[in-house]
Amino acid sequence: MGYTQTGIEEVLELKKRSVYTLEARRYKLTPRFAFLLKDKYEEAGVEFTDAGGSFGPGIRWRNPGKKDPFKRVLLPAARGLANLSQAQLAKIADIDRNFIARLEQDDFDSVDMKKLARLEEALRVQNVEFVSETSTSGAGVRWIRTIDDS
Repeated sequence: MGYTQTGIEEVLELKKRSVYTLEARRYKLTPRFAFLLKDKYEEAGVEFTDAGGSFGPGIRWRNPGKKDPFKRVLLPAARGLANLSQAQLAKIADIDRNFIARLEQDDFDSVDMKKLARLEEALRVQNVEFVSETSTSGAGVRWIRTIDDS
């Protein structure tokens, strides 16, 4: 949804740096916090999807129409699913971490489509894929196959 760590903390009235410590694995996700996060995202139009026949669970916009041609909003969700920092994904994709940071912050004049393709391929290697928008649901990210299949 484009929230910063501080932004989601303010929305959910959490202590400062709670999301940072959670993402850095220095803080255990409590059930209360997990439900607060899930509810907030669902209120904003996000849908958590179950595994299907040939793919694993994921997350997507409930309705079509969210414009994100360069995956600026979907990229952090994909990194989260793969449990990768910007630096880790940059290393796997063999690109500069600043490209990812600028992309996620919507701070660019133009996007190098070759680098974007390398990011997508690096995520596919990590078992995560972007899902295109359909006539009934929005774009998202998901596991390519269920965890048990890997």
